[in-house]
Amino acid sequence: MQEIKEYVHRLFKHTRHQQETINQIIEMLVEKVEDLKETGLSERDAIHKTIVEFGDLEDYYIPTMEREKRRYKRKKSIQHYRNDLLFASFSTCIIIGILAIVNIFYFRDYGYWFIIPSLGLLFWPLSLLYKLLNKKGD
Repeated sequence: MQEIKEYVHRLFKHTRHQQETINQIIEMLVEKVEDLKETGLSERDAIHKTIVEFGDLEDYYIPTMEREKRRYKRKKSIQHYRNDLLFASFSTCIIIGILAIVNIFYFRDYGYWFIIPSLGLLFWPLSLLYKLLNKKGD
C-alpha cells in the first residue's frame, strides 16, 4: 500500500490540502484495493485499477481552482463597490455643498431650494450601498 500513499502525496504535493484530507483519500483508496483483492485481483492489478479509477488531480482540482477564481472575483467586486460608494458619497457631498453655496450667496431670495436637488442626489450613494450590501450576501 506504500505505492498508494506515494501516489496520493505526489498528486497533492503542490496543493494546500490538509494532511487529514490526504489521509482520508489514502484510506479510501486502500479500502478500494482491499475490495478489489477480495474479488480475485492480484495486489498489483488492484492498485493499478484503483489509481486509474481515482484519476488525476485535474479531475478534482480544476473545480477547486474555478471556485477560488470566483471567490477572488467576488472579493474584487466587493472592493470595487466599496470604492464606488466612497466616490459617490464624496461627490454627492461636494455637489450639495456647491448647490448650498450658490443658493445662499446668489439666490437667497428664493428660499432654500438646494434641498430638493440634494434629496435626488442622495439616491446615487444609496443605490451603490444597496448593491454593496446585496453583493456581500452572495
